[in-house]
Amino acid sequence: MSGSGARVAAAIDVGSNSVLLLMVAVGADGSARAIDEAATTTRLGAGLRAGGALDPERARATLDTVVKLAGRARARGAHDVWAFATGAARRAADGQAFADDVAAASGVPVEILSGTREAHLAFAAVVHGLGLGAAPVVAIDVGGATTELALGRGETIDACVSLPLGALALTDACGGDGARLHHAIDVGLATTDLPARARAAGALAAASGGTATSLAALALGLARYDPRAVHGAALATDMLEAIAARVPADGELLEPGRAAILPAGACILGGVARALGTSRLRVSDHGVRHAYLRERLAAAGVRVMMGALWG
Repeated sequence: MSGSGARVAAAIDVGSNSVLLLMVAVGADGSARAIDEAATTTRLGAGLRAGGALDPERARATLDTVVKLAGRARARGAHDVWAFATGAARRAADGQAFADDVAAASGVPVEILSGTREAHLAFAAVVHGLGLGAAPVVAIDVGGATTELALGRGETIDACVSLPLGALALTDACGGDGARLHHAIDVGLATTDLPARARAAGALAAASGGTATSLAALALGLARYDPRAVHGAALATDMLEAIAARVPADGELLEPGRAAILPAGACILGGVARALGTSRLRVSDHGVRHAYLRERLAAAGVRVMMGALWG
């Protein structure tokens, strides 16, 4: 697939906790195959308050990681490389300056996604990746700084919201205080009626992002992360916090930076599930980076189908 005739492209997700690479080769028929993926924890959003400045050391580590991943993608034949930044960059006073510095250093354009745009992309990734058709769906994406919810059917989104509930942010704010953590989640969810609307619509709940995929990998008992096993897996929502406590000490399955924030992420995902009144979540390995890459390729005139990405 990555040989002659394939269009090779990459997207770099500059998240609040991790930087993610997705690189695909697209055949003449539009079918895509993942040819490289990577995740590096840089904790860009550590200690960040809305309107505050990014930590200089975290910002430098993140910039260096993007430069490295962009070079890796080009070395593997990527015709196009795009990048986007999410919650930490949009909440920081110097977020745009940081994105400009990353773009200049890496030679890759960097878009800072609004919360609404991030929610739309998470929804598109879940619906396309899981092949959910026109059934009502509520997509949940728990990130490091924020959590995005989107409700809709097919390609139509009826409502979306970006909540200031992130696994890294709440880990920083609440530490190991479970009562404070659950209170913060309840307060955040009380600001939106989207879960009630999803319940009324009978929407299927589908979750993407590192929290959901890590919990699925743990629930499945995987020794190493396998997107084929995780994609489409079901999670029992009453077991999320217990699953988060099963992180193996050897770091083979989850990076330490992901493991450290997983308990807070599990609490957020569980709180959303309770608000939705659902006992099970469908997990999507396809996330914002998948939808972003598909969108950018479509804008370049390349039709892409990512449903069987690992074939």
